[in-house]
Amino acid sequence: MTDLPQTMRALVLHEAGGGLRLEDVACPVPTPGEVLVRVAASPINPSDLAMLEGEYGLGWPYPLIPGLEGAGQVVAAGAGFLAGRLRDKRVAMAAAKQGLWAEYAVVPATQCVPLPDSLPFGAGASSFVNPLTAIALVAEVRRAKQNCAISTAAGGALGAMIRKRAADKGVTIINVVRKEATVAALTAEGARYVLNETAPDFDETLKALCKELRCRMAFDAVGGSMTFRLTEALRGQGQILIYGGLSGKAASVHPGTMIFKGLQIKGFWLSKWLAQKTCRRCFC
Repeated sequence: MTDLPQTMRALVLHEAGGGLRLEDVACPVPTPGEVLVRVAASPINPSDLAMLEGEYGLGWPYPLIPGLEGAGQVVAAGAGFLAGRLRDKRVAMAAAKQGLWAEYAVVPATQCVPLPDSLPFGAGASSFVNPLTAIALVAEVRRAKQNCAISTAAGGALGAMIRKRAADKGVTIINVVRKEATVAALTAEGARYVLNETAPDFDETLKALCKELRCRMAFDAVGGSMTFRLTEALRGQGQILIYGGLSGKAASVHPGTMIFKGLQIKGFWLSKWLAQKTCRRCFC
């Protein structure tokens, strides 16, 4: 590891909402069980944006380097069998002590997945957050013994992954988007139920669909008034899993709806969900 640089460039956040600075910082050194990765790509997810505003739950101390997932080449390894096996490998990775918006990053070997040479780093960099969130949300529907769920913000990459995972597991998805063009695109792709939340008949149509499909679950990435609209549409004894706040507003509900329909609203954080899983069967 003597030929590695002593410093590297990184995007550094010194305080919540304070803006990023491109700085020269010390290049990290892997300890046992860790690898040093030359970062090739790291996406910007809503969770990353929340971290920039100090609204993400990891609690990393400032100054910090953001970036929760990425991909690159392992250039050095600490002691340990798994870390050694990853030396010189192309990997996707999830951040641990610090983020990945930097030239290099140290991550636990257990949070790396080898990438085939045929997969570009840009695609491999999104191998953790969205795919595992889709797996987890659909697993929660099955755990609740339901076969239908509403997916808000369904026009993005995660929405597509939720549809694919749900189809594989026999779960029907009601896709909620914001533009007619997105409705047309998803319908052309084969999605059966796609609703535009800006349409004048959205709430009536969503409620009718929930009744027809006996839908009692929703994945809410939006918050604000969307949460209220979901509670009004879902069948009784339903559940909303809030996993994002794209609206930037507090989730709203009507107390009477919650009381008399027996609804539950739960926060969903992938990190905590994964920490509770102890075997492969838990991901079904």
